[in-house]
Amino acid sequence: MSSSSELPASPTSIGDKIIFDSETLHTAEKDDLEITEIALNSDIEEDSCSISYKAIPTSANRSSTSSVSFLDFDKDQEKKVSLPAMEIVIRNLGLIQQRLTKEPVKMKQPKLETSEVNYSMETPVDIEMYSSSLTQTVDLKTVPVNHLGPREQEEADEPVRQGMKYLFDNQFIKAKALFQTNSKNDPLYSLGLGAMTFIKAMMTYNTDDIKLAMDTLTTTCNIAKAQIENATIKKPFKKSFSSYLSTLISSNHTGLPMNPPIQKHFEGDGIRYLSNGVLRANVVKAESCLLMGMLQMTQENVVGYLKCGLNLRRAYSCYTIVWQEYKRMGQTFTRYMDRDTVSAVQFGIGTVHLLLSSLPPKILKIFSTLGFKSDKQLGFALLKLCLEGRGIRSPLASLVLLTYYSILSSFAPQIYAKELMGPAVECLLDAQKNHPSSCFFLFYAGRISRVARNLPLSTQSFTFAVESSQGEWAETAMTQMGNYEMGFNAALQLDWISAESYFEKLSQEKYYWSPAFCQYFIGACRGMLGRRTDSILAFAEVPQLAKDQAQKSYIDTYVQEKVEFFQKTGYQDMDFSLPGLELLLVWNAYDQMSRPALEGCLLIVQSTLELIYERERLEYNIRLTELVPTTNPPDYYDQRAILLLIKASVLNALKRHNESIAHLNWIMDHKENIKSETWIIPFTYWEAGVTSWGLGDFAKSRKSWELALSCTKYIFEYRMAVRLSLALSKCDEVGVTLIQPKKQKGISSNGRKRMPIVPA
Repeated sequence: MSSSSELPASPTSIGDKIIFDSETLHTAEKDDLEITEIALNSDIEEDSCSISYKAIPTSANRSSTSSVSFLDFDKDQEKKVSLPAMEIVIRNLGLIQQRLTKEPVKMKQPKLETSEVNYSMETPVDIEMYSSSLTQTVDLKTVPVNHLGPREQEEADEPVRQGMKYLFDNQFIKAKALFQTNSKNDPLYSLGLGAMTFIKAMMTYNTDDIKLAMDTLTTTCNIAKAQIENATIKKPFKKSFSSYLSTLISSNHTGLPMNPPIQKHFEGDGIRYLSNGVLRANVVKAESCLLMGMLQMTQENVVGYLKCGLNLRRAYSCYTIVWQEYKRMGQTFTRYMDRDTVSAVQFGIGTVHLLLSSLPPKILKIFSTLGFKSDKQLGFALLKLCLEGRGIRSPLASLVLLTYYSILSSFAPQIYAKELMGPAVECLLDAQKNHPSSCFFLFYAGRISRVARNLPLSTQSFTFAVESSQGEWAETAMTQMGNYEMGFNAALQLDWISAESYFEKLSQEKYYWSPAFCQYFIGACRGMLGRRTDSILAFAEVPQLAKDQAQKSYIDTYVQEKVEFFQKTGYQDMDFSLPGLELLLVWNAYDQMSRPALEGCLLIVQSTLELIYERERLEYNIRLTELVPTTNPPDYYDQRAILLLIKASVLNALKRHNESIAHLNWIMDHKENIKSETWIIPFTYWEAGVTSWGLGDFAKSRKSWELALSCTKYIFEYRMAVRLSLALSKCDEVGVTLIQPKKQKGISSNGRKRMPIVPA
């Protein structure tokens, strides 16, 4: 076992290719992968983490004087989390970036049977592909039947394999050109284009990108369907319907498709299976439906979840066909099926299980027609088999696993961060062995480092991700996503000036996700800096930006309602709110902050609470001296509840769980007085569960989270439902179940033989 002090200072290199020291990566101590605190030792400027406060304290007012005492943190005593294995990756990536800037990496050109393709940036091939749908150019009647055998298919799919390598090596134009060479005739080539549009849509969440991805994947599905229909004889309707009905009513506890019925074969009769071309087309069709379902799930509304359920059902039906043939083939499956089709089934079924295991029960009810119960461990096992196969879908399986780790550790870091840090880093290192400079894996390196509370390393990873995509197809999307994440990192360090600059860049990109949210974040940063007038001017633009959204998301509704809340009093009560810290509360981000920053948050919250106390004292004094005053009694329950909830969340992040109890109890005791911010109540139940979890009372944690799940009709309902579902799943894993009391019907004798005599 090697300690952190023995880690190599530079990677092993072979020629122009940089590789990682496999011995170091695989023998790193578990303690190095877990969240541990060591002394700060970084080349990044120390001033970025220094904090001082004034009035409503900010990180910008360092030289000002005020009645509020300044807080100067001792930088030599500041702690941060270190991930030695991750630092090796980033160090290697820094050397890679230097080499890429000095001399471009020479890639081997694949042998194509079609005409020569121009890869230059000035005239990319068929650029209209990303501005219109493939449906307009593909004639489904001319889709040829695939008669290739397994080994012939593997050889013929080499360009697709090379295209996926280009895609994850940041050579997007080359990947796109390869996929386009046969995208009108071969569903796998078309799926490559669909995967590219899917990734971009997931990066930007832009309506146009989502529509393009849906159109491209729909076309891929239609091409695969046409190839299947042209190659097979249709079953009678009665047989097809009975097969479909049997999958609905049959009970299946394995999580895998039902095994096929045993068929008897007479001597001399050969066993017949579906051709490899048909099986391959079925998994492409299934994967297209799966990716469309994942896009629809991101809409976070009932209609989106319903459409997602239908697409997952279609995908699972196609995977079932291939799985049953695979089981019939037994140990001889390699004779009849190519290895990429086998790994596609592993990837698809594994992704479905992992996806459904993270959804709350109220959403899973929509997917009840799938006919099986999700199995998280089965999903992990199948995706890892896909990874080990090193096929076409291996990097996609890495993305799915990293996304899963990232969602769990960011939605519920109090429960999952430490547990998932090791597997997440291991998965990332494995992915970067084959694609060391991929902007996608660099992005996840930033997300994982943030969960580990190593914000400088996180920002460095996001910076590399943006730089590695420059001059390529994903440049705009990755730059926008990187600016968002780096702006969020700055906010976590209470560096509101840097956060404002990042979100100002995003606000100029009207094409990005939610312009209203970006503008609100700018106003929040200015408010935290004490620039009240500038903050009001930024907030004033938010309502119109939210109304201009074609499809308004929950975050658009939130920022619009917050600005309307400020406008009710003509922004006079803005001093009683901390919009920047409130956003960190909503995103459950305090567990990703350093201890000095958390201590600074406590000072900010306390000084703001004192402003509310002072205003209430003045207003109550008026009522002591003036009969029937014209002013209303003080009503700052919403503002105080949010501030106390922020304080409780910060205390939980500092592991001072006992101190948060009084603040949470005050909110629950006055919940009837909270009128505007209805989301406060379920968020308070969540923090109450976190407090109990930190104190070791797991049963009370489950009870609090169940109460939060019972709350409905508030802005962040579906997002909180996912968080609560993950927490309750953890309760199930540790054996904490909630015993529901039996409801008594009618009058009870309380176990006695005779009813008590009650006087009329």
